Parts: sequence; C-alpha cells; structure tokens
Amino acid sequence: MSPAAANRSQHQARPRTPKPGEIYRPNAALRWLYRRFFQHIRIDQQWKGVVQSAADKGTVVYVMRSISFLDFLCLDFLLKQMNLPLVRFVNDLGLWILEPMGKGGRRLRLKRQPPEEASLRSVVEENCSALLFLRQPPRLGSPVRKGGELDVDLIRTLVETQRTLEKPILLVPQTIVWSKLPPRREASIFDLIFGPVEWPGRVRVLLQFALNYRNAVLRSGSPFNLKDFVLEHKDLDDGRIADRVRYALLRRMERERTVVLGPTKKTVGRIKEELLRSPRVRKAMRAHARAEKKTQKQTELLTEATLSKLCADQNPHLLGFAQRFFDWVWNRMYDGIVIDLQGLEKLRTAARSGAVVLLPSHKSHVDYLVLSYVLYSNALAAPLIAAGDNLSFFPLGALLRRGGAFFIRRSFRGERLYSALVDAYIRKLLVEGFLIEFFVEGSRSRSGQLMSPKFGLLSMVVDASLLLNGRNVFFVPISISYERVIEQTSYALELSGGEKRKENLHSLLQTPNVLRSRYGRLYVQFGNIIDFHQMRQEILGPETSLSPKQRRVLIQSLGHKTMCEIDQATMVTPASLVATALLAHSRRGMPRSKLMEICDVLVEALHQLEARIAKSLIHDEHSLNRQAIDDAIGLFSDGALILAHETGGETIFTLPESERITLEYYKNNILHFFVPYALVASAVTMSRKDRVPLSAVRQRAAELAAFIRLEPVKRIEAELDERIDHTLKRLIGRELECLDDHVRIAEGQNGDPIQLYAAMLRPYFEAYVLALRGVSEILTRPMFRKEWMTKTLNLGMRMYFSGEIDHRESLSKHKLGSALESMKQQGLIDSKSDGTIQISEGIDADELDEAEARLQRILVQAH
Repeated sequence: MSPAAANRSQHQARPRTPKPGEIYRPNAALRWLYRRFFQHIRIDQQWKGVVQSAADKGTVVYVMRSISFLDFLCLDFLLKQMNLPLVRFVNDLGLWILEPMGKGGRRLRLKRQPPEEASLRSVVEENCSALLFLRQPPRLGSPVRKGGELDVDLIRTLVETQRTLEKPILLVPQTIVWSKLPPRREASIFDLIFGPVEWPGRVRVLLQFALNYRNAVLRSGSPFNLKDFVLEHKDLDDGRIADRVRYALLRRMERERTVVLGPTKKTVGRIKEELLRSPRVRKAMRAHARAEKKTQKQTELLTEATLSKLCADQNPHLLGFAQRFFDWVWNRMYDGIVIDLQGLEKLRTAARSGAVVLLPSHKSHVDYLVLSYVLYSNALAAPLIAAGDNLSFFPLGALLRRGGAFFIRRSFRGERLYSALVDAYIRKLLVEGFLIEFFVEGSRSRSGQLMSPKFGLLSMVVDASLLLNGRNVFFVPISISYERVIEQTSYALELSGGEKRKENLHSLLQTPNVLRSRYGRLYVQFGNIIDFHQMRQEILGPETSLSPKQRRVLIQSLGHKTMCEIDQATMVTPASLVATALLAHSRRGMPRSKLMEICDVLVEALHQLEARIAKSLIHDEHSLNRQAIDDAIGLFSDGALILAHETGGETIFTLPESERITLEYYKNNILHFFVPYALVASAVTMSRKDRVPLSAVRQRAAELAAFIRLEPVKRIEAELDERIDHTLKRLIGRELECLDDHVRIAEGQNGDPIQLYAAMLRPYFEAYVLALRGVSEILTRPMFRKEWMTKTLNLGMRMYFSGEIDHRESLSKHKLGSALESMKQQGLIDSKSDGTIQISEGIDADELDEAEARLQRILVQAH
C-alpha cells in the first residue's frame, strides 16, 4: 500500500488547496541533476505544440505508464524549460521526502495527508495540471509481463470530476524511453529480479538511466479528450469508463514504445520453430520431399538450414554501437545528412497504426546503413532489411545480419520450397510488427536513374498483406541520394563496358580509402505513404478475393506508384544541378557566369515543377545561392570530374571526355523532372521552320518518347499526351510564343532554355543511332546480348572518334539496353530465352537504314 493510502482513515483530513502559483521547486542537488542529465533528452518536435494546444482547449493531465521518480523529474524539467503547464499534483512516487506540494514536509511533521483523490480533484477544478502514473513497477515474485495495479483509481476520480466541469480534461500520454533494448519474449533472471525492459523496477530504471541518459527519448501521444469520451458513453458507469480510458491510454503508450523499440524480440531459434509449424511451410516441405524423393527428416534438415541462412538476428547492443560508430563515419565522409523530418513524422504515425514496409531507392551499398542509421537515431526501430546474398560474405555478412539484414538469393525461380520459406518469413515479420525494408529496384542503379520495379519480393509482401485481416499495411517510398556516390568509378567502368565486380573482403578493406574522401551531403526524403488497403479499394473495389489478373494489376500498380513517388521525392542537389548544366552545354568550355545563368534557368523550372530543392541552393524563394554552386564545383574538382581554367579574370570549366559518363550519373538523378520539357523542346527544335504547328509538336514529342525507352518516360507513358499538353502550357508565354496554333522559340530568353532542355536527351538519341548501326551485326546470325553490347560499344568508340557521335556519354550499356528495348517494342528485333537477340522476321537492312536516317535527321536538325 502506498504512503498516501496508509494515511487515509474514516475521518479524513481536509485537502489542502494549493496556493496560486505554487509549484515544485527542486533543491540545489536536483537543479544540478537537471542540468547535468536531463538536457540530453531528445523530445518529439511536435511535443510542445501538442501540449500547448491541449492546454488552450482545457485542463492538461499528463499520463505515464509506471511510477518512476526519474520520469517525474525529467518531465518537470522539460515543462519548465518549454514554459508549459506545470505539474501541481502527482500520485505516490515512493520517495516521499522529495514529493511535491508539501506532502513530504507534512509527513515529517506527522500530519495527516489529504486523500489523493481529493487533491487531484482540487487541482483539476482549479484548471491546473497533474501527472498520473497508471501502474506501479512489478515487485519481486510478481508477474514480469506487466506492472501492478495502483491502490487508488485516479482515472475514475477524473471521470467523476469531468462530469462537474464545463472545460474538457485532456489526458496527454507521455512515454520516456531510457533504453533501446526491445522487450524479450523469454525472461532472464535479471528480468525476474529487477523487472523486464517494458516494466522496469526502480533499480533497473536507475541502471538504464546511468547507461543511456544521453540517448533517452520523450514521445508524446495524441491528447485523449475525456469530456468527449464521457459524452459518447452515457450508458456506462464511471468505473467502466475509467477502465476503458486506462486501457486506451496504456495501448497508446505501448504503441509509442513499440515504434521506438520495435516488437517483442524472439530468438532466431524460436522464429524457426514457429515457421516450421506453419501449415503452408509443412505443405511446401511435403511437396519438396515428393518431388526430390527425400525423407521427411532430410527435408526438415534442409529447411532448418535454409532458415538459418535466411533469418535476421538483430542485436540491439550492436545497433547502439553502430550508431556511435556511424556518427563518426558519416562525419568523416559527408558534410551532413539532410532528413525530411516531416516525412519522418508521417512514417511514425503510420507505424503506430499498422505494419510498415520501407521501399527506398538503391544507388549505393551505403543505402543499407544510411536508412537504418537515420531511423534509429530519430527514435524509430531499426528495420529488418532484405539484402542480396552477395553481401553475406565473411565478415560483413555476420555484422549485417546482426544489424537486421536477412539474405535472399538473387533468383529462386522454380525453387518452390525456398520461395515458400521466404514468403512465410516475410508474413511472419509483418504479423510481428517489424519494419521491413527492401529495394524494389532489386539492385543498385548504375546510371543514377531509378530502374523499373522488380515484382518478385514485392508480390510476396502483397500476398502477406492481403492475409493480414483487420490490420493495414503502409508502403513508404524513400529517396536516398548523394552529392557524390562512393561507387562512381566502378559504375562508370560498368556502363562503359567493363565487368561488374563482385563484393568481397578486398572491397571491404578498401573502406579506409573511402573515409579519406569527402562526398558532400546525403539526402533522405520520404514520398507520400501508400495506404495498401485504400489503394486496393481504388483499383479493385470492394472485392474480397482476387483473380490472378487482379492480383498482378495490384502488384504492378503498387510498384509503379512507388517509383513515381520516389522520383517526386528526390532532392535536387547542387551537384545534380551543376552536372545537368555542364552536360547540356555543347561547347568545349563553359564560363562560370554562363554556368550560373543556366543554373538559374533550371532552378526556376524546378520551382514550377514543385520539385524538392535543397535549401543550400536557395537564398530565398527566387534567388540562387552561388556559394552552393561553387561548393558543388569544388566537390567535382576534387574527384577530377571538372577542370577549371583561369583566363583573363574569368573561370572556364571543361570536362574530361572520359569522365562525362561519371558526371552524367548526377545529371540522371534529376533528369526525370525535365523529360517532358526535353521531349517538347526536341520536337520544336527538330523543325527547320521558324514556326511549328502545335499538333506537329505533340506528335513529334510522342514519337521521340517511343525512340528512347527511358524509365522516366515509361513511368508517364499512360499519361504522356496529358503531360505534353501540360508542358506546352507552361512553356508558352515564357520560353515559347504561340500564334494561330503555331509555336516558336521566344526571342531574348536568358540561358536559351529550349536549346538547354533539348540537349538533355541528345545522348539518348545518339545511343539509339549507335544501336541501330550495331543491329546490322545480327542481320546474318543471332548474337548473345553480352557479345553484341561489346561489339557495339567498340563501334561507338570508332563513331565517336570519327565525329559521328558528339557525346562520349552516349556510349553506355544503360542507354544501349534502353535502345534494344525500344527496338524490340517496335518489332525490329526479337530476344530469345537463351539470351540471344536476332532481327525480327521480315526486317531487312533497308528498314534499319531508314530508321537510322530518320533519327539522324532529328539529331542534325536539333543540333
């Protein structure tokens, strides 16, 4: 029994009414404690606004889960620091000498205490704030899964008081997380004695505080309006209302803890046990045993070994160490990580109400580490990440597995047992409440553009989501972009025809070289979160069961919508802006003044397109920050991608021809914003006439889009005509003039924007010409794609040195692959299952020459 309850008797003392302005004043020792420890507490950015808004509407009562003097001190410190409503009442803390409101002094003088119910009622009636703890920590010998009930039901007191008040009482849940250790399914001896992680006893609280006070987090739930709840439940008595309110508050605080810490941790052994008992897995095992003619025991051993390679074994202690380590690493490599904090809060909101699947872009191996670091450092549970088994090599594989990676084979077509195990494991993770992360592109983008979505793993997640009855699933598109990517050299080598290098221990040991370089800023941006249930309703309606075709439509729609959201969320960085400006220039060198002029034009267009532009690029809404451009130039100069020449007081920038393909990687980061502009501009400039009919511009832009099967083009293919019309409306009146349904380039445009936009796609048209020339090699015999690519790139080098190709970056495996896809769609070539390509039946050399001549005319006229 608490000291307050022990002092109650039939003849109760009259409660002392707190004097106006009376608050808890800490002594000198506690003031030092506040300054020394509590200033490190990381609070929810919206916390102050939430509490202040609640105070404006009614009386604020803070609510915490388990009695803790430490939590009270922390909250009291923050309330004073933020000038928020201060605590005038708190239920029994146990350390009664230090209790507020004079209760400790009264006890020392052996004076009877007023009942806690009466004190609370008095404080609330005066519109003052209180702090309520809902439970007490478990004691030795008590159940370890939850705290004990309190002797006094103060929630019921609030319900009774609310019935007499006009203003609402707003209960604001407060959750302070002192440890990053998630709750565990199996209790240890330490848990039995000192309380589990989720319901720590006083000794464990102090230990957690001593070890983690620099990383402690305060999270606030949404206010609970007691008046509204009482009015909505007039049929319930005060006791039942109090029970429901208490349960709702505990649920909110538990969800907040789960968002920060993750779900209850199970051992890998237990997860494997539960998966092996799954009916779906048992059925797949029996089918495998029959097909492979193996015994049940052999199949079970194979399944267990496969699950051991598959399952993650996330270690919270390693995560804590990794956070400190990468604090140092990122500080060495980058000038900062720019995080979309508003998007992060939307992610947190989604995690409170359903399962969350993270779908980031994939431009670097660093992506695996960056997103986990960002989430963990911002009080969100680190995700479990689907990684390719090419990263499972020693010793990196073991570290990644304990960091949350689970390794999946690149392809498991035809392996039904393996497919069933991956499917069951993903469903298990969603049910348990883990954040899941995987790269919907499948592998890293070598070109800087987003690739087409791969539907294998996505289809498994969709299937699992369809089976989660009563629980929603949210898919979160995320753009991770870099001002300089650490793999830029290897990417350029691969695109130019070099072999892809397999990750191994040698590449890991090269990390010190990476740490000696600077890579500018790193950007993590969140797209609009996709509500899976809502998306399904919009596409398929209220149907409960899906046909194979409907399921395929749903998966493909989800994949393409994800890529569009990532595109839109991608940050326009100084590096991508400078690369775009430099590569669009047709002359040998570009003066600094011209570079700034072109950057101005590009930024203005990006503003119109509502793109996310790095704050470092903009002085105000319309002014370009020249210093950010100079910093990007310095970044590229350090990497030998740009050469600067001082002549006559003017700086001229030139590009080493061999590095243009590397620089194009950064241009491609934002090319998707300009594709409709570039198609329209190319259509206008390809005419020799001064004025071009609008209908001709629309038709030519659509034809050009068909030539280049760029990913940004494919993503807007269904609405291409609408995008072209919308782009024309934006350009007419500024870059274009319109008269009698004809358009022409407006005179006196600063930076020649139409020529600038048209130049963005010229390397892709040149690559198509090269591909058409290279296809003549397969007129007589089929050829493996790899062999054709090598021969065509060699042909491209000859055409480049002879002047038939102007841009060195046109010689790219990525562009040639897009050209092959376009030619296949147009019926010029066929591809076989064995990887060979051949001329389509009925196509001869004359038709190829005619297609090349048509595209050459476009290039000559647009030059």
